[in-house]
Amino acid sequence: MEQFRVWLSMKFRSCFWVLCALGLWLPGCKPMPNDGIPFYLNIDTAGMKDGSSHGITDVWMETGATNLGAYELPANFPVLEKDEVLFLVNAGIEESGQSGIRINYPFYQPDTFSIFARLDTTYSYRPYFRYRAATQFRFATETFESTNGFNGITPVSDGDVKYGLWCGKLSVNSVDSNKIAAQINSYALPAGQEIWLEFDYKAEVPFFAGYYANGSSVIRNPILFINPKSTWNHIYIKLSTAIGTNPAPTYNLYFEALRPTTSSGGSVWIDNVKLLYFNP
Repeated sequence: MEQFRVWLSMKFRSCFWVLCALGLWLPGCKPMPNDGIPFYLNIDTAGMKDGSSHGITDVWMETGATNLGAYELPANFPVLEKDEVLFLVNAGIEESGQSGIRINYPFYQPDTFSIFARLDTTYSYRPYFRYRAATQFRFATETFESTNGFNGITPVSDGDVKYGLWCGKLSVNSVDSNKIAAQINSYALPAGQEIWLEFDYKAEVPFFAGYYANGSSVIRNPILFINPKSTWNHIYIKLSTAIGTNPAPTYNLYFEALRPTTSSGGSVWIDNVKLLYFNP
């Protein structure tokens, strides 16, 4: 909720400066630099330097000590500076696929670039991000190309694959109420640190993403209910709070496909599964 309030505040601040730049003076507006004449920066999309999949929806912009705010992509926004302007861009994502909770993703390194800007001119830029050097991947990204770390997921190579040649498939049929695919190996995770799950999916039926906490007993924790989606989507799921509240020695991820009562079944396709954290 706090992240959402920050995002709204940044949006308001961006609109405030736009109004001031256009000469729509509001109470408390100070005289604008460059006589209120901005240049414009256009950012349509973002990418990853290693070419990996992502779900970057926003950019959080800074120039020097000035916070320009957060902008949903594609964006075209005014900047009240000129000559050599240095930008710092952070990647924004939707936490757990919720459009109302947009945050600066902690694992992506900011992109920096500069423009020698002239007033009343539009410039275009596409930021590229990489994972921060301190990012830890608890296991190698599960792409299903040569390995399969899940019991209950079948690697497939067909027209449903978007990334590489293979992805994982989990299906329920007319007699199933649900099907669970659990990770074969278990892993220790550092409670109290940022811990996130990323993966790509498309789905004909709803499903859960969660984990098993392996302690004196094994507890299954469904973290997020995900609705069907006919096209591939990249999702970021924060696990930090749940794991920090009830830590366990080790954990296994799982996916659970559900069959709605009015459905004869369907499939969930999964790819590029990553479990990330920062070291204590």
